[in-house]
Amino acid sequence: MRLSKKGKTVIFEISVWWDAEDQSIHLASNESDTLIATVNDDPTSKRGHPKLFRELTKMLRDGGAPAPE
Repeated sequence: MRLSKKGKTVIFEISVWWDAEDQSIHLASNESDTLIATVNDDPTSKRGHPKLFRELTKMLRDGGAPAPE
């Protein structure tokens, strides 16, 4: 983990993966034992965030990883 040059942003690595079983994209970081989150494309869901889901789907595809259809 590092601080940005302007000192206002913390920069760290996040792992992202698609779980076809629960139809969610998972996010986690080795920088934290407690940071794990899921996001899906259902706007009515507690975990729903369609825009973030689309962006992460594109990143997974571009990186050659399994991704939603």
